[in-house]
Amino acid sequence: MDKIELKGLDEVIYHDITDQGMHIYMWPSEKVKNFYMTLNVKYGSIHTEFKPKDSRSFISLPNGIAHFLEHLMFYQPDGTTAHEYFTKLGSSINACTTNDFTFYEVFASTKFKENLEYLLDYVNTPYYTKENIKAERGIISEEIKMYEDNPNAQIIYKTHECLWHKNKRKYLISGTIEDIKKITVEDVYTVYNNFYHPANMFMVITGNFNPYEAVAIIKENQNSKDFGPYNKPQIKEDREPNKVATPFLEQQANIEIPKVRISFKLSLSPFKEFRKDELKLYLNIILKNNFGLTSKLHEELLKNNLITSALSYGASIYDNYFTLTIGAKSNYPDEIIKAIENKLNNLQVTPDELNRRKKAYISSIVLAYDDIENVNSLIQDDIVAYDKVVDDLFILINSLNMKTMQLVLKKLNFNNKVVVIFKPNK
Repeated sequence: MDKIELKGLDEVIYHDITDQGMHIYMWPSEKVKNFYMTLNVKYGSIHTEFKPKDSRSFISLPNGIAHFLEHLMFYQPDGTTAHEYFTKLGSSINACTTNDFTFYEVFASTKFKENLEYLLDYVNTPYYTKENIKAERGIISEEIKMYEDNPNAQIIYKTHECLWHKNKRKYLISGTIEDIKKITVEDVYTVYNNFYHPANMFMVITGNFNPYEAVAIIKENQNSKDFGPYNKPQIKEDREPNKVATPFLEQQANIEIPKVRISFKLSLSPFKEFRKDELKLYLNIILKNNFGLTSKLHEELLKNNLITSALSYGASIYDNYFTLTIGAKSNYPDEIIKAIENKLNNLQVTPDELNRRKKAYISSIVLAYDDIENVNSLIQDDIVAYDKVVDDLFILINSLNMKTMQLVLKKLNFNNKVVVIFKPNK
């Protein structure tokens, strides 16, 4: 077992790896009485086209299959479900599918060994039948309908649909109702057999527990199972055009006040000298400084009754692109769009503002280590994005400077944009 020291934070992440190739990351803390564990699979909603380990050609599976498999994982061959077992233990469980990975979680305060062993057991026990697929198809269909009736979720989805030509982030993580009708037992087993292997998984445990005991439990459990060697399938990578797919979209929705969302698609090519986490820090500071609650633009828009709530904003970095998005609720969409675009042409960050944002970032990281779920999530994000725990984030934040900030501002190009407007139903 090795220790990953988080420089400047006085925190340590314990790390080990099983004989089968599964990495284990642990952050023990005696400040709390409970523990939180996630078993993570590097398979998400965007991985629908791949070349199986025993095939010469790519196959294409329905959108939503990663999420569908996540639901089916809880069924067990003896007729019970994982929910029933964990309920008896007094534990809280759930699972979640993202674009990039799927995770299964357990939150509890007692019976650490039983919780850990069964989490490994049920996720490593595929049991899919036509009856279970039929049952879950109905449940997931209702989830999809709820999503379709949610304007906040729909405007995000529509923005992604307008941004991307081929990137599979343009599709719903759950798939559509038509998508999930196509999913078969064979499809689900194909995904499981190709991606659900310890070498394509990682475990994160945070909270009150002994890391040495945890590793012993995990290794004994995994050594008792026959996984065989792992050959990761080749994921099909489509070449994404630089331009957005649909520059403008306006539609009606079940809302009282119009919603506006402006998103910009930028190539990472001009920012090759930056680490992705470094670039994201600069981008978030720029957005927060110019569109946040304390920004002059926000105060001006609110004072003149042009917005009804705070502006939303965010930066996301993908393989070869990143996006910047600003959203608003306003009875005057055209005026808001004009105001946001004017501000984008005059972005500003002063040295005092940069230092203030740096201090706020450092405070938020320190506070994050008071919450075992936050720490777990930070580790998850690092492994998915960088395949390692970032141990110098504290130092990276302190290194942010005005010279580099000005360089980032200079390189930003806002010509490639999407505007999505939701207006109330007539």
